[in-house]
Amino acid sequence: MKRLVLLALLLAALVPAASRAGACSPLNCSPSQFALGNGSLLAVRGAVYQNVRVIDLRTGNTLWRLPSGMVSGKTLVHKDGTLLTWYDAVRGARVSDAVLQAHGNFALVGASQDGRTAVVARTQGKSTTFALVTPRSERTVKLGGNKWRFDALNGDRLFLIHYLSKGYEIRVMHLRSGVLDEPLKDPNASSTIWGSPWSRASSPDGRYVYTLYLGSNGASMVHALDTRQGTARCIDLPGTGSWDAASTYALVVDPDRRHLWAISPGYGRVAQIDIRTHRVVDAYRFNADSWNTNTGMATMSPDRKRIAVSDGYHIWFLQLAERKVVTGPTHAVVGLGFSLDRRRLWVVGERSKVSALPAP
Repeated sequence: MKRLVLLALLLAALVPAASRAGACSPLNCSPSQFALGNGSLLAVRGAVYQNVRVIDLRTGNTLWRLPSGMVSGKTLVHKDGTLLTWYDAVRGARVSDAVLQAHGNFALVGASQDGRTAVVARTQGKSTTFALVTPRSERTVKLGGNKWRFDALNGDRLFLIHYLSKGYEIRVMHLRSGVLDEPLKDPNASSTIWGSPWSRASSPDGRYVYTLYLGSNGASMVHALDTRQGTARCIDLPGTGSWDAASTYALVVDPDRRHLWAISPGYGRVAQIDIRTHRVVDAYRFNADSWNTNTGMATMSPDRKRIAVSDGYHIWFLQLAERKVVTGPTHAVVGLGFSLDRRRLWVVGERSKVSALPAP
C-alpha cells in the first residue's frame, strides 16, 4: 500500500463536512445514491440526515419518499426519539418497529449488513455503549474510553473504529464470546490507518465494504473489508500528485460480485479491481478537458456494458468492452441512473428535477 502520509490539520479543512468525523463510518460516509430492486430503482439523498427519494428507472418517476436513516441492502432504519422503525425501501413500506430500552442519549450510527439490526451508540467521558436492536431483541456492548465508533456488523462480528493519537484502527468484537480481536490489518500493511476517508460503497449482499482513502500527495487507495471473513485488504489506485484530482474518484460495484470499478475524471483514470485477488487487473486513461473538484458519482447500465460518471456538472460515459470514454452533455447532477431499456440516463438535477439524457 502506498504510504498515505497526511497533514491532518490541512485535510480537516479540505474534507467535506460529512467526512470530518475522521474514519469513514456509515454515519459520515454513507453514499448519496444507491441502487435498489436489482437495479430497477434509484435512491437519492443529499446526506445521511436527509430524506430518501426512490425513483423508478423505467419511467423516471418518483415512487415514494422515506425518512432519513441508515440504509443497508433494501432496508432503511429510522430513529425518532426512542422509536426505531424499519422500512422496506423497495416497496416503500414500513415493516417493523422497536422501542429502545437502553437509557441515555443514544444516536443511530448504523445497521447490520443485512439491515435487520439497528445500531445506536452513546459516548460518555470514560465509556462508549452500543445497543444492537432488532424488533424482538436488544443487546448492549460497553467499551472503556470514548474513542470508539461503529463500522459494520455481520453476524457475530461487530466491526469498530478505534481512534488513536495518530490515525485509527479497525477492531473486531465477537459478540458470542465478547472477545475483542487484535487490530485488523492487511498482511502487507500497518494496522493503523492514516488516510483521509472520502466515500464508501457496499456489495449488494453486504459482504464487502469498500472505502476510498485519499492522501495529501494525491495518492489514493480502496480499503476492502470482508465482513463475512473478518479480513481487510488495501488496493492502490492509479494517479498521484493532486489531492483535488484524487477526490473525484467514484466507486462502482459490479453486479458480477467480483469486480469494483474506480473512475477519476480529475486524473482521467479508469481502474478495474478484482476483489478476490485484491488488485487492479485493468487500468487506462481518458481525457477529461474540464472537471470539478467534487466527490464523483457513477452508475452502471443494466447490461454491465457502460458506466456513467459525473463530478456534479460534467458527465462521461465509459464503454467498458472498448475501454473508451465518451464525453456527455453538461448538466447539474445530484443523482443518476440508466433506464432499464439502456437508452436514457435519468439525471436528478436542480430542484430535484429528473431529466432524461440520451445514453450513447
